[in-house]
Amino acid sequence: MAELILQDLSRISKWRVFGGYEVRPGTSAGAGDDLVWSVSPGEWTVLSTRPEGDVVDLTHVRCMFRLTGDRAAELLNRICALDLSDGMFPTGAAGRTLVAGVVTELVRDDIEDVPSYLILPSSSFGRYLWGTIEDAGTGLDLLSGDQSG
Repeated sequence: MAELILQDLSRISKWRVFGGYEVRPGTSAGAGDDLVWSVSPGEWTVLSTRPEGDVVDLTHVRCMFRLTGDRAAELLNRICALDLSDGMFPTGAAGRTLVAGVVTELVRDDIEDVPSYLILPSSSFGRYLWGTIEDAGTGLDLLSGDQSG
């Protein structure tokens, strides 16, 4: 994949769950719309229909963007201090970090062996972060769809 693709997936249901999963902090399990990850002990973020148990709906408080392409890590490393190389942040890795100064959950969720990252900032920073990612993609053949905010 020569180009980079930025998609707005904010409407996918996102839940914070407080129990019932075995996914270790810093990792994820599953793929696509059925994905679970943890960035801190005792808390999981779940993309799916409403899970069982003690949950909080994050759908309207968290945006979610997907950046996919062979140069996705290169673009993100322009605005994020995490080392996103394959050895340090392989597919299945999850973390909470600053992206362009915004606290963001970041999950590596490759699609058919093509690097892909889910980026989940607070909704109040969605438009800013979307624009910053587009700006950081200058010169990298970034294709982006509408950011619905």
